[in-house]
Amino acid sequence: MSQEIRVERKKGEPTNGKSDLERLKNMTEEEIENNAKDDEDLPLQSDEDLKRFKRVAPKKD
Repeated sequence: MSQEIRVERKKGEPTNGKSDLERLKNMTEEEIENNAKDDEDLPLQSDEDLKRFKRVAPKKD
């Protein structure tokens, strides 16, 4: 069984990610949609699926 790893950061604190944010900022909607369609790990949700989703707010300390 895997252990849960929790990482917390405050709003505005930098992350140490490796994403190319400039490339992402410049992507067209078509490019974004095509990339999403090609992602085998997370298939796109249908409108029917999206209707069943519930909004969840994080707990406040």
